[in-house]
Amino acid sequence: MSDVNQAGDGCGAPAGGVSVTAAANVGNQAVVEGRVLRDNVPLSTGYARLLGTGDEFVAEVPLGEDGGFRFFAAPGTWKLRVLAPGGARADRDVPAEIGKITKVEVAV
Repeated sequence: MSDVNQAGDGCGAPAGGVSVTAAANVGNQAVVEGRVLRDNVPLSTGYARLLGTGDEFVAEVPLGEDGGFRFFAAPGTWKLRVLAPGGARADRDVPAEIGKITKVEVAV
């Protein structure tokens, strides 16, 4: 059996992903990180996507046990898209700056 979620929720996201409780070493990078919640509870099944200009796909990560996600991005403004079971989706515009962590909390 693979590590893909087999719960029948239609999302297909693998278990795991990053935990945002562990601090990122920012250094000279731009970091976008956060958590996804449903009814104020961390959602551990789903994906976070980073999209560029014109919704161009850049990266995707599965959500962690705490609903966490983390991207190391180039500086600029990005679109964060969260996809969750049941067809839930949320979009946020997020800035990324060198040497900083942009924290985002998304409710779906």
